[in-house]
Amino acid sequence: MRIKPKEILVGGQAVWEGVMMRSPQGIALAVRQSTGDIQVQKISYSPLSKRYPLFRWPFFRGMGALWEALILGVRALNISLSLANKEEDRLTPAQMALSFALAIGMVVGVFFLLPLFISRLLIPVLTSQWVLIVEGCLRFLFFFLYLALIRLIPEVRRILLQYHGAEHKAVHAFEHGEPLTVEAASKYTTLHPRCSTSFLLVVLIVSFVLFAFLDFSQWYWRLLSRILLLPFIAGFSFELIRLVVFYPRHWISKAIVLPGLLTQKLTTAEPTPEQIEVALRALQSSLEPCDV
Repeated sequence: MRIKPKEILVGGQAVWEGVMMRSPQGIALAVRQSTGDIQVQKISYSPLSKRYPLFRWPFFRGMGALWEALILGVRALNISLSLANKEEDRLTPAQMALSFALAIGMVVGVFFLLPLFISRLLIPVLTSQWVLIVEGCLRFLFFFLYLALIRLIPEVRRILLQYHGAEHKAVHAFEHGEPLTVEAASKYTTLHPRCSTSFLLVVLIVSFVLFAFLDFSQWYWRLLSRILLLPFIAGFSFELIRLVVFYPRHWISKAIVLPGLLTQKLTTAEPTPEQIEVALRALQSSLEPCDV
């Protein structure tokens, strides 16, 4: 039975020399090997929403989606290293756990805790409200500075940004009912409203507004609030992104997605036809049912 594009949502992420694609039918990974061949592998995974009904509810489904994206991202990266003829670079389970912990620690530390501590240095010269505003501004500054710096690294640009753009082109082609060919996908933009970049930016915006009104006098309460409220911020941000899916033409949806689309000019790059081909192979495979 032919799948109608409007009936399902597909998406993915760039990995090492390839793309991971996810659809309700399954998850697949396609990687370009050094020989030029494309290796495709299905990934078995049972969504949290199937195992735990709580993650089907509003807000909680956003927390589950964030957790799954992190878990699958590390797992897909590990598999892609193996498929790209880099078996020696494949991570052990302990190394995967450490990489996951370091990734979480970097996100929380750099984008939430570091702005908090720097802004505290301004307490003697600014009012409490302005300190909170400076903290939020520093969070945005570090985020965009990070994106701008990694874009300067040629290897990152080729392996991540261009494959990221290839993923978006493939998804656009599918959503517009186009044949899944390089020629059809090439004409589309590398920007997509449902990109995780848009989600991260919405998280930063929501946290900026929320933390601007959470004026705790003790520094440790401020610290705990930044950590403990992050899952709820992610859940709320996820619900905002869902508005874009169901009401894409509404002005509120357009306002939500616009900053993310502009930011994707930093997180994507124009891919080569060969990279688009890899993304399309991953998408085609993900649309085939996968037993889990």
